Amino acid sequence: MLAGMSFVAENLAFSLPMAGSISLAFAVNYAALLLTGGIPAVLVAAAGAVSIADIRERKSPWIVVFNVAQFTVSVLLGSLLIQAWGVQPIAQWPAVVVDAQLVAAWACGAAGLFVSNVLMVSVGISLARGLPLREVMRLQQVSSFIPSLVVLALLGMLLALMTRISGVVGAAILLVPFIAARRTFRVYLELTEAYTDTVRSLVAAIEAKDPYTRGHSERVAIYSKQIAEAMQLSQPDVDLIERAALLHDVGKIGIHLETLTSPSRLSADEVREIRTHPVLGSDLLESVEFLADTVQIVRHHHERIDGAGYPDGLADHDIPFLSKILAVADSFDAMTSNRAYRPAMSRQEAREEMERVSGAQLDAAVVLQFTAGLGDAGTEVET
Repeated sequence: MLAGMSFVAENLAFSLPMAGSISLAFAVNYAALLLTGGIPAVLVAAAGAVSIADIRERKSPWIVVFNVAQFTVSVLLGSLLIQAWGVQPIAQWPAVVVDAQLVAAWACGAAGLFVSNVLMVSVGISLARGLPLREVMRLQQVSSFIPSLVVLALLGMLLALMTRISGVVGAAILLVPFIAARRTFRVYLELTEAYTDTVRSLVAAIEAKDPYTRGHSERVAIYSKQIAEAMQLSQPDVDLIERAALLHDVGKIGIHLETLTSPSRLSADEVREIRTHPVLGSDLLESVEFLADTVQIVRHHHERIDGAGYPDGLADHDIPFLSKILAVADSFDAMTSNRAYRPAMSRQEAREEMERVSGAQLDAAVVLQFTAGLGDAGTEVET
């Protein structure tokens, strides 16, 4: 029964952002691990290691072997961790009694099953694609699924106990929460994708006003993300700076088109109008709850280290660090892009200019990090 559930669950899996997939088979395999341990649990896991999609897509036999092997090793490791606590499989219990030591052992087994599974899949992707393991782990965004996987572990515990107490009938009762859990995963991914698409569509609509800045925000987002990753910021901060960069010029929707596209030097009044766009943008974003975390970053991306920037004249440590990153990325793309009033600088010219104003206009550490990577292929962005 559990082998059949594992097979069905794996065939209802959905893809992770980079490669691999996530499915409810984790809960079923975990239930088998708790219920029987050892070889029987391995057989349940193996049943879900190959999906119909693998056969239809004629995946390499080596991939199939790898999937079976990593499922097998993960289940065996989880089983050994539980046995190390002196806990026997549920099927061997004379009576069902749950205590704190048992829960701790089960939690240890769940962690071993999950971590080993993720690590082996990531190593496989790393070897197959020639990418650093750390980069693969980051792109997989596995940490965002940990809360839901805790729920799956609890479902696995419940499935094992219900199967021990009520057999097939008890297991069948759990089909509804299993289906609900899968829907939760799917909705999470759909909302994440819709969120990103909405932001990008908004930016595209704004930049359509000015043909000279079309694609600017996308490029600035790429540069900002590269800087944040190179400076080893946390994944939430990397994601946040990418969103803020996409939206940093949203305030220009309130600037007159004639000012944005003026082919000559701006008048004093026009300069003042242009300088309102960080405030206009931050005010606009503040009214949208799911974009509120970008408000301060957008508002202060034109501040200067020496305090001569706008809109608030903040200096050095008073400027949000992510705004400093955004300022560097924004400056570089502005200098290396054609504008109505001037042609684009070369990358070398832009680099020299950034180094010249480093420590006065732009943060020195961020400039150093960015310019150090200008020769890397990852920093090349089509304009």
